[in-house]
Amino acid sequence: MKARISWLLFVLALVIRLAYVLQEIPVPPQDTPDYDEIAHNLLKGEGFVARENWFGFEMRSWRAPFYPFFLAAVYGVCGHSHLAVEGVQAVVGAATSVLLYGLGLRVWPPAALVAGLAAAVYGPLVVSTGEVMSETWFTFWLVLAAYLLSKPDSHRAWLGGGVAIGLAALTRPVGLLFWPAFALVALLAAPREGLRRSLWVGLAMAATILPWTVRNYLVHGALVPISTHGGFILARSNAALPDWRQERGWGIERETFVQFPTELERDHHWRQQGMAFIRSHPGTYLRLSAERFLRFWYFFSPGYNFWFTLLLPLFAIGLWRYGLREGFLLLSVFAGISLATFCLVLYGSVRFRLPLEPFFILFAAAAGGDLVARYGRRAWWWLGGAVVLNLIFYWQDEALRGWVLAWLQVWGLK
Repeated sequence: MKARISWLLFVLALVIRLAYVLQEIPVPPQDTPDYDEIAHNLLKGEGFVARENWFGFEMRSWRAPFYPFFLAAVYGVCGHSHLAVEGVQAVVGAATSVLLYGLGLRVWPPAALVAGLAAAVYGPLVVSTGEVMSETWFTFWLVLAAYLLSKPDSHRAWLGGGVAIGLAALTRPVGLLFWPAFALVALLAAPREGLRRSLWVGLAMAATILPWTVRNYLVHGALVPISTHGGFILARSNAALPDWRQERGWGIERETFVQFPTELERDHHWRQQGMAFIRSHPGTYLRLSAERFLRFWYFFSPGYNFWFTLLLPLFAIGLWRYGLREGFLLLSVFAGISLATFCLVLYGSVRFRLPLEPFFILFAAAAGGDLVARYGRRAWWWLGGAVVLNLIFYWQDEALRGWVLAWLQVWGLK
């Protein structure tokens, strides 16, 4: 029965994603040109390098490696086709819905099917498959890691979970945060056994990342675990006018490349710059952190996010009721560590939120089931009212957006 449900969920999620992908809705390029260039350079035998967006200067470790290698594999088989990439991502996104159903069966069985169905139709997860960006794969690796480590009762589960974390980190370095979250929960539950499990998971994670770290050492002659992007993000996220507050931020001037010609020099310079600002402007840093916290939960991206605002209150209830329970605790700690990193170090983008939203869906599904079990028909009326209210907000998108922006500006948060 569970296998049949899994297949039905997969087909439903895949059909929805393919229907969206085949519309070929244009999206902003964002990081796609950089990923594409690296993928084509790999296929041409020039190695993992980008130059076109960087004034001819070579960037050999600027991006985490998994996604450009994935693109190279697809282009090598299908030619340069974003549609082919998005088709594969539709399969990966559908598999994520099935994994979330499986995770629900392990963590809170009454919520499993609802969570799987919700993930299958959840708008932001569907839309992300139509972008040549790393979100779909990163989300998959995180949900896979959570699934494998939700019942870590064997070396196979520990090693598989560690490999999944390593692949998440090779997709986006912040995937590394899953390991300390797992270690903390495991140590709190049973210190001695937790330490053993954490070491096995950490060993598998490190073994997965190590080949790329060795490659970076051979390229740069210094330790670069995954990428040289961290210093730039730190500096540009923590400044008097950070790039995430600018309409056209995140650019790098040619003079910077001339002054600091190697990736390591630039990364070191930016790290020092970011840390110096935080130390010398503690008040501004705290205000920026508060802004980033609000930015993380912001429900316009850029239009009204009907799906997330419908999910948010149920997630909050689920987090309150189940957040410290066994199984859910790992998801709570990981979400908390991630949120702290995004708000205190990085720039709190809704892009960072999306890979966590499958876990939010599971909390929300548990809360929704609890409300229906406790209040019966009244709970269905409340849920229906929430849908109608969000549809009204969606209809009045521009007016609501103007009101929210005005409020944020009054409080100096925008």
